[in-house]
Amino acid sequence: MGSALLFSIDRGSCMGFSPAARYTSGMFRYLLVVGGMILLAIGTAFVSFDRALSKLPDDPQNRGTLTYADTSGPTNLDPNKTSASVDFRLLKCMYQTLLVYQFGGEGLEPGVATAIPEPTNGGRTYTFNLREEARWSDGEPVIAQDFVYAWRRALLPDTASDYAGLLYKIEGGEDFHNWRAALVNFEALEEKIKDDDQRAAFLERFPELEAQAAVDADGRALLTPEQKWALTEAMFDELVGIKALDDHTLQVTLEVPTAFFLELCAFPTFSPIPEHVVEQYTQFVGGDKNDATVRTDSTYWGDPDRVVMNGAYTLSFYKLKSRLVLDQNPHYWAKDTMGNLRIVLEIVEDETLAILLFKDGQVDWIVGISQPELKKKLLSSGYEHAHSVPNAGTYYYQYNCRAEMDGKPNPLADRRVRQALSMCINRQEIVDNVMGSGESVSLTFVPADQIPGYDSPNDAALGYDPVRAAELLAEAGYPGGEGIPKIDLLVNATGTGGGANVDIAVVIKKVWEDELGIRSVNISQPIFQVYLEESKKGNFMARRAGWFGDYRDPTTWLDMLQSSDPNNDAKYSSPAYDALLAAAALEVDAQKRLDLLRDAEALLLQEAPVSPIYTYATLMIYDAQQIDLGTNAWNNLRLDLVRIERD
Repeated sequence: MGSALLFSIDRGSCMGFSPAARYTSGMFRYLLVVGGMILLAIGTAFVSFDRALSKLPDDPQNRGTLTYADTSGPTNLDPNKTSASVDFRLLKCMYQTLLVYQFGGEGLEPGVATAIPEPTNGGRTYTFNLREEARWSDGEPVIAQDFVYAWRRALLPDTASDYAGLLYKIEGGEDFHNWRAALVNFEALEEKIKDDDQRAAFLERFPELEAQAAVDADGRALLTPEQKWALTEAMFDELVGIKALDDHTLQVTLEVPTAFFLELCAFPTFSPIPEHVVEQYTQFVGGDKNDATVRTDSTYWGDPDRVVMNGAYTLSFYKLKSRLVLDQNPHYWAKDTMGNLRIVLEIVEDETLAILLFKDGQVDWIVGISQPELKKKLLSSGYEHAHSVPNAGTYYYQYNCRAEMDGKPNPLADRRVRQALSMCINRQEIVDNVMGSGESVSLTFVPADQIPGYDSPNDAALGYDPVRAAELLAEAGYPGGEGIPKIDLLVNATGTGGGANVDIAVVIKKVWEDELGIRSVNISQPIFQVYLEESKKGNFMARRAGWFGDYRDPTTWLDMLQSSDPNNDAKYSSPAYDALLAAAALEVDAQKRLDLLRDAEALLLQEAPVSPIYTYATLMIYDAQQIDLGTNAWNNLRLDLVRIERD
């Protein structure tokens, strides 16, 4: 079904065609041709979205339901594990962190903490006093140990948290992570600490580790999982600077002063988790010879009958690929300040259908429109409810840097090949002709002008230069593309980015083949969930990717290309890059620290494990006269404060 129909349907009357002169007769002819399809789609929409919800409770403030549409539902509602923006949007509603962003996203305010603490101990120690009125959705109090438990869980390699590295800022966090990994599988230490001298120093600090991790002649662990877990709990208490001083006092000590630590305290990975509940669904998992790891039943997090949370809402309904419903948490300490009592996510893969639902009043907000032609029509028509919101996020291509793939040499392990591919991307063409919704060309990985004091290294960027690109490819041993194997390009055709990802890939495929002589570029376009799984496994030669800043600092982009970072799916590894990031982490002078990070990004751009393409802008659909979403470049939304009146 085409998108032209949406310009002729008034919101509130799904079949009421507007006579406005600006709509062309061609669009009306289009409507006549596909009228049957439209009726079928609208009928399907009513069947799918007119399912009865329970009646909202009486409310003197007359607060109602915020309904929004997205092309995909959550991928993982475990706060410690996910890194997807669609999940974070929900998790910020379901769990409350120590600190939260103010409405509009410009500053922090207390969440579970009673106040924003000042650091002590030379800027390394923060002491948080917790609200005595904070409660879990089962009525139990939120205590400091719930944060200790959650943050320890995020640090455990067993959990495989994408953001474990953020907790390395805490004293002993990285040592604990590496120690536990080696205890479970001693050989993992070589992957965790690649430098031989650093690994030797680590083992010298923990002389009993090798014996504790020992296996018998058949490869079976000598210590039981329970014994190893007891050692793990003791080691965490000894090493890591996360302490519950009492039920309502949490003390955190950092490795070094960290300028953005308080912002991390508002990030979903740093949410508390109810130990008294989650432990019921946690057990040891492992085979006969492999030591067992600690895992939580993954179905717990999306199960309304079991999951317990401390945020403004509770999960009351979730049907895969259909609908998710959050209702006001009756035990939420600030429930009287909420702007609505319910949030409904309608999962609508067809964006044109989503706009029909918006125009019929069935949804209040469409998170984003990704179909290029649909975006262009919305903007060119001057559609009053289309809002382009600039983002602190980078759309980029990532190249697999492993030496081998499928047992064969990987040509992209050579930086000259990566440079050639990057220099054959015409970013301006993509922004102008494919996207066209407010995006801007980006030659740097960290979006320009988003970090105060940070000078983007544009001089190190690889701009569009197909002549030099061809020379680099020849220097790498592939003159005119001769001899280079097929390049598999992984993009997702559904979910985040949707069809635009494919359109961009088609443009890039053509220029790689035409300008570089590469004989074959295969575009693989699985559904979003499969794309995420394949990306995490490293099953790609090149892939499209996107990264929105999690906090206001260059490291939110740069850290994930560290050799050991869990988000480093392409396994880029540069001792020089790692050293610059390590030096920046120790630098207490704010400007000198940013200068070191600039040097690191400059090196990254020259090494080209990633090709920045554009800085995101999200095209949202909502009626600004009816709701204020508090939109901002960093996507720090407070949906609990969005005011919705009942009809």
